[in-house]
Order: sequence, then structure tokens, then C-alpha cells
Amino acid sequence: MSVCYFEDIPEGAVYWSPPFVVDREEMLAYSRLNDPWPFHIDSEAARATHFGGVIASGGYIITLMYRSCHTIYNKANEPWAFLGGFDWTVKFRMPVKAGDVLRNRTTVFDKRLSSKPGRGLAKFRHELVNEANESVFVLEAVAMLATRPKSDL
Repeated sequence: MSVCYFEDIPEGAVYWSPPFVVDREEMLAYSRLNDPWPFHIDSEAARATHFGGVIASGGYIITLMYRSCHTIYNKANEPWAFLGGFDWTVKFRMPVKAGDVLRNRTTVFDKRLSSKPGRGLAKFRHELVNEANESVFVLEAVAMLATRPKSDL
């Protein structure tokens, strides 16, 4: 098994997840448990809002983003040497509804070595894009990745 280290991820690189469909039952179950606003769980009440129907909870959208990220950087044959993430900026640009087809576009837009040895910091833009190629959600975050061990050089 190969590991993808900080040095292996070029600044400017763009990675795409496979497309996935927002599942209505999963979306409703998440909202009933975690975010039970009427526009997240009640079709009739949601139709009366400016959304015109049930929309996904922000927490569920973040869950979809996490899940889709794992198809990019947690591959069995080459997992990234991810050490943690922090410093989030989140934007919900458009409502997400059941049946929407989304993909995650992850862009590396800045990198630098950490002041602590053995690690680097990368800034990522994770963007969920719908079937019309519209950006519905953006999360910018700083992630820490391990640098290549000296024994691997």
C-alpha cells in the first residue's frame, strides 16, 4: 500500500468524487433526529416556504461532504497521510433536495510546511456541485498532513 504525503499533493490540484444521489429517506432520518425544523421534515409545511419543498439540513450536507471526501483521500490503496483539519469557513449557497445529484470538487489552493517537523498545512476548498454544475455548498478548511518520512526519500 502506498501513502499520499503532503509533498504528493500539488497546490492547484483538483480532485473529484464520484457522483451520488441525495437519498430522501436518509436525509429525512438525519433531520428528524438532529435538525427537526418543519422545512427539513414536513413536506406540506416546507411547500409553504420560499424553498418550495423539503430541503436538507446543513448538518446533513456537511455529512455528505465528509462522505464524498473519503472517496478522494481515504482510498484503500493510497490513503492520504491526514493528521487533522481545522479553521473552517462554510457557505450554504443553494438548497439541497432529495434526488439531487452531487459531486465533490476538492481543490488545493495553498500549502506550506508547518513550523513543527514532519507535517505540512494545506488549504482545501471542498465544493458540492449539483447536476447543473452549480455550487451548492463550499467548505474551506486547513488540513494537516504528514510529510514523507526521511526513510522514504
